Amino acid sequence: MSILLVNDDGVESPGLHSLRDGLIQAGHRVITVAPGVPRSGTSRGATFRNPVLYVQVDGDATNPVYACDGTPTDCVRVALMSDLAPDVELVLSGINEGGNLGDDATYSSTVGAAIEGALFGVPAISASQQSTDGLFRLVDQTGYDWDFGVDTALWLTEAVLASGMPARTVINLNVPGQPKASAAPLLTRLGRRAWGRGGLHEETSGNLRGYFTFGVTRDGDAPYVKEEGTDFDALSKGHVSLTSLSVNWSEPQAGKDLRGWLETLIASGTAPTSELSASGVVAESLPSLPTF
Repeated sequence: MSILLVNDDGVESPGLHSLRDGLIQAGHRVITVAPGVPRSGTSRGATFRNPVLYVQVDGDATNPVYACDGTPTDCVRVALMSDLAPDVELVLSGINEGGNLGDDATYSSTVGAAIEGALFGVPAISASQQSTDGLFRLVDQTGYDWDFGVDTALWLTEAVLASGMPARTVINLNVPGQPKASAAPLLTRLGRRAWGRGGLHEETSGNLRGYFTFGVTRDGDAPYVKEEGTDFDALSKGHVSLTSLSVNWSEPQAGKDLRGWLETLIASGTAPTSELSASGVVAESLPSLPTF
């Protein structure tokens, strides 16, 4: 059995390789299929009319790394619809450089790739890491400390592999850039960005036509609605955020089942803490979770 690891930041992303190394050290077989170049913000965009190419660029026969010239969703489709990854137990997308929170999750191809895995009937996790400055930009531009994110993703991975997940659901994991020591993860809902109509300013560059940057490069937080219980709120307080997403649009029970599963996992107190992240310690004792 194996784990399919994908991302949207590209095959050379340090977040991808940090997670891959952690999974292999934990004894898992990891098949990595990632875009050859960054493909952020494509949501669930997929290629249907053009050929999608892939080539092995690293790893070995047991833990290969493939670069794909398609979208992150294409990476999942290539792996699961071919013989690259015939025995996959989990689709793990990340670790993304920057959070995928609230409304932003609908743009995210990190989340989109995980959703594609869920549509294929495979348990799926989307994992994202906020930058170390703790801001909520639309696109983070500063450094990252991957240790805590890797440990948290491994903890969640072991729980899913042990018990499964409700069908057609995704766990959206976001790790704070400034984690609070010993803080338990929080079960959250998606928050909201606070973009205003008419507030976008046109910029120019020499004789070029005007252009817009959509606030991506601003120094501070991009605007979001400050509400308790959201993923934004959890990270602002230094907590890991766990959000249940369901692709069963007309049947909400699967999302409710996943929330209950996550509540049991959080209540077990087995989650790693930021105090231990540098040593790579991952909780070994998992609770008795409902199996799916």
